[in-house]
Amino acid sequence: MQNHSRSILLAGLCLLGATALFAQRPEDKPLPPPPPVSVEYHFDFGAGQGAAGATAVKADDAYTVEKGHGFDLGTKPGVDTPFFFSVKVPEGNYRVIVTLGDPAEATDTTLRTESGHIMAVEIVTAAGHFTQRTFYANVRRPQLPPPPPNAPGGSIVHMFLAGETEARHWDEKLTLEFNGRRPVLAALELVKDDTVPTLFTAGDSTVGDPRRGPGGNWPTQLCQFLKPEIALCNAAEGGETSKSFLTGHRFDKVLSQMKAGDFFLVQFAHNDSKPQWPQSYTDPATTFKAYLGVYLAETRRRGATLVLVTPMERRSNGDTVGPWARAMREFAAEHNVPLIDQWAMSKVMWTALGPDVGTAFADQTHLNGYGGYLLAKNIVRGIKANVPALAKFIVDDYRDMDPAQPESPPDYLNQSPGPGGPSPRRPEPGTKN
Repeated sequence: MQNHSRSILLAGLCLLGATALFAQRPEDKPLPPPPPVSVEYHFDFGAGQGAAGATAVKADDAYTVEKGHGFDLGTKPGVDTPFFFSVKVPEGNYRVIVTLGDPAEATDTTLRTESGHIMAVEIVTAAGHFTQRTFYANVRRPQLPPPPPNAPGGSIVHMFLAGETEARHWDEKLTLEFNGRRPVLAALELVKDDTVPTLFTAGDSTVGDPRRGPGGNWPTQLCQFLKPEIALCNAAEGGETSKSFLTGHRFDKVLSQMKAGDFFLVQFAHNDSKPQWPQSYTDPATTFKAYLGVYLAETRRRGATLVLVTPMERRSNGDTVGPWARAMREFAAEHNVPLIDQWAMSKVMWTALGPDVGTAFADQTHLNGYGGYLLAKNIVRGIKANVPALAKFIVDDYRDMDPAQPESPPDYLNQSPGPGGPSPRRPEPGTKN
């Protein structure tokens, strides 16, 4: 008996030794986190409102890659409305402080970032007065840290839709849009801050940012209702499903930036529901829930919070995505996941709009600016009701909206969308009306 115990002990010691040796192999050690990158910019646009040592910018200073900053997209302040200013920066979250005003005239400015994210609307200053606004903006590139030798994975997000590679939310710069009746930029400060919480969003073309123009989806309009204490990164794109978002490395991109304290809002169904797309279709009772399980496990493993957002119903207000919405409800209840029931709210809202429901849509599925505004208000309503950890980032003066009583469209939705005009959205192949 004594010899048998000694044999077990020796075998255990050998196993521990082998495990220790295995763990010491270079290829088996966890990769170190990337070193922090310090980035800070200060610009003065001629009104003397910039910080000491700020870079002076003239109205005809156009953006170039070599210079790394300047007025962009062929626009000039005082000539074009809107005008755009870009700064070449590494990817990450940036605290942005803009100073608005004019020594001689009144101003009226609406602020957007990247692909139309609305940060603040109709900021008015009297002649000779200046005001500041602070917000956070996210900058990212499609590249991923390349996997180590012999490891599976990819080094870039899979883009299959025409025009995505040229989208402003994937380029090498942070682009700010200044719109309104008389937009005037006096000073600008950018500071990289990757400690701030990030709100990631995932989904299809009913969630993704527009290529150009004011846009109609809720993440594009949500930022105006957030305090300057959180950044939003919209990782959604047209054509995606809960499956393809994983296989196309889009989730890998999100995970490469996700940290404890972040939030991940996930909305899929419009393309998941297409059996004519065999490589990306998901069944609501089986595979759809399985992919939601992957999102939950990976998000929780990083200390972040998954929030499920049921898809909004199409203009016909039927049950085209209802099975997937109900599957989300079931999954959320089974796994104690916060849920925003956008599907239920959208059906109430489309009913309330009645014959005017078309004023919220660009086609049978996709929204215009007004529709995006209404859904953004629904999302905030769901956050306040069901996600208290995220609700603390909603602005204190937010005015709630009952889906049964939709608000009228705000004036700023009629503003000129900038170079190229609004981009007409073609229905995705196989879209159900």
